[in-house]
Amino acid sequence: MNCWIASFYQNQKRRISFNQEHSCFKSQPRLETLIGVRVQSFEMGVFAVLGVISGSFVNVCLARLPLQFADGEKRSCLLTSPKLSTCLKNHLREKTISLYNPARSFCFSCGHQLSWVENIPVLSYFLNSGHCRKCNEPIGTGTIVTEIVHGLVYLGFGWFLNGWIWPLTFSINFSFLWILVHCWNCQKARMTLFITGVIILLFNLGIYLIHK
Repeated sequence: MNCWIASFYQNQKRRISFNQEHSCFKSQPRLETLIGVRVQSFEMGVFAVLGVISGSFVNVCLARLPLQFADGEKRSCLLTSPKLSTCLKNHLREKTISLYNPARSFCFSCGHQLSWVENIPVLSYFLNSGHCRKCNEPIGTGTIVTEIVHGLVYLGFGWFLNGWIWPLTFSINFSFLWILVHCWNCQKARMTLFITGVIILLFNLGIYLIHK
């Protein structure tokens, strides 16, 4: 009787151990899948955020490069325009406007310098209803379109391409082409853009040779 009880106990113990091992094996793929989905979602979020931030920088380039490289005739027309703020006209006269000067973004209508709350990509546009907080002049739909498109494109490259290097490379190329197309009519800016394009091309070639 004791032998039978001992044998039954050992069989039950083995059965419990077997079930635990198999349940562990079954749950492991689910856990790995869950972790993979969360990591991928985080990466896609990072690409989307990088996209709208890049779109915000592209907006700065589109607004300032034509002014920075404006020729004499274009500069004279801008200085006599009633739509430009006194602050912007002073920058044009003194030729001090560039991508890095003024350091902070400002309203082209009234010269109001934007606070960090007014400078959040996409979100600030909707919070301010697409208008300047000080003068209530419309910001323009091109600003929000550029930021949203960049966010979606960066997200798309991150989704369809593996890793980080290639998605970022293609994304930077897209941003540069966006600037090039919109600033093509500015002849003085073309040379700077061409030099930048050559640098980006060499960067692409280096990335290709490294990952070949």
